[in-house]
Amino acid sequence: MEFCEKCGRMLVPERRNGKVVLVCKRCGFVKPLHSGSYKVTYAVGESKRRKITIVSEAELKRIKKSKEEQELMEDYYKLFLDTYEQSESEGEPKA
Repeated sequence: MEFCEKCGRMLVPERRNGKVVLVCKRCGFVKPLHSGSYKVTYAVGESKRRKITIVSEAELKRIKKSKEEQELMEDYYKLFLDTYEQSESEGEPKA
């Protein structure tokens, strides 16, 4: 880990023009990276690594039913619009 010569903050690796350099995010100081490799690692909690969702059969049926209901509602809506357009074109009085 290296620190900025100007402000003392930690230098972060960044790729510029195909080369890796160390950059200070506060003041913008740039230092070429001389060592062979620089590795950044992050600790990831167990809850983020493994996440399993269990869906019951009843839940799947409910989801499927709601999709079917949605399709029926779309059909009813289209039928309503067609009927409304026909009544408008026939000149029926609006209620």
